[in-house]
Amino acid sequence: MVHLKSHNIIKILASISFIAIAYEYLAIGFMGATIILIPYVLIFLLANKNAYKTTLRVFCRVTGGILVSLLAVGLLFGIKSDPQAGVGAMFAVVIQYGVIFISEAIIGLFTYKESST
Repeated sequence: MVHLKSHNIIKILASISFIAIAYEYLAIGFMGATIILIPYVLIFLLANKNAYKTTLRVFCRVTGGILVSLLAVGLLFGIKSDPQAGVGAMFAVVIQYGVIFISEAIIGLFTYKESST
């Protein structure tokens, strides 16, 4: 039962983060907004009930989703207007991509034998 509820929570967190970041960084242009918003789209698309079948998948994807959402809070409230703000924002976005990649890589490494047979 926990597996079915956790993907809904991650979808809600990804949606809230997407809307908040899109509202906050509305004026940065299409390419900038695309780079900043793709992690939330990825987390939303990865959060389906078929992807949360084993405990390892639940743990890795929930941890990744929560970390990406926490970094969204950092992007919303932690960056002020100064010359280094763009560097800090892109660093947070790169960390978000890294969290998603690492969680999916761990899942891929430990479930390779299941998917190849």
